[in-house]
Amino acid sequence: MKQQLAAILRLQLADAKVKELEGAIAKLPAHLEPTRRDLAKLEAMVAAERGRIDETLAWRKAQESLLEREHEAHRSAKSKLGASKNTKEWAAANREIENKKKAISDREAELKKVGEAMSKSASDADAHAADVEKLRAHLQTSEAEVANKVEALQQELNAAASVRDAARAHVEEKWLKLYDTVSSKKGYAVAAVHKGVCRGCHMTLPPQLNNVLARLESIESCPRCGRLVYREELLSSLTESAANPSA
Repeated sequence: MKQQLAAILRLQLADAKVKELEGAIAKLPAHLEPTRRDLAKLEAMVAAERGRIDETLAWRKAQESLLEREHEAHRSAKSKLGASKNTKEWAAANREIENKKKAISDREAELKKVGEAMSKSASDADAHAADVEKLRAHLQTSEAEVANKVEALQQELNAAASVRDAARAHVEEKWLKLYDTVSSKKGYAVAAVHKGVCRGCHMTLPPQLNNVLARLESIESCPRCGRLVYREELLSSLTESAANPSA
């Protein structure tokens, strides 16, 4: 029975290695998520900036068209002034000229401000677009590094899975079923007993059970957590990690 228990412990150690590698592989892609989020934010910001610039360009084009109309109206008013036949007509034409001059001046001033703001916005957008390209290149490099790490870990996992499969072959069917059932519920199936205490759930075992374990004539379970238990000092040749992966 000691050999069978040792085989179960070796299986648990192999299982723990497989789970460790699977966890490491699963976690690696998550390291890229902050960079992906930053890239998405930058891309959205650049797209928004470009959109605002396009809207401003359309507005400026419309304003330039209105400005040209103002100039035409100003020229028309000047023609009216030249063709004035009396003081009243001259005064009216003169007022129209002044109004158009002011309208032209105001619109040109507004267009100048918008042009300056748009120039800065375009410069900012270009800078942010450059940041996007740098971050995208960094992400691509990081993705390649992660892919290489995943590939290396996958090779380790394949080897570890082979060791686990070999270990399973040395465990009798009835114990294998119990091992699988307990490990699926508890995370690991075998726990050492140290000074009468189960290291799986930290419960003090009944004295009679502790005595049974000392004889190594059977494989017993902890009455509280259900894990297979053994006296730690009786299997000292096995590694602690195999016996108690949570320790």
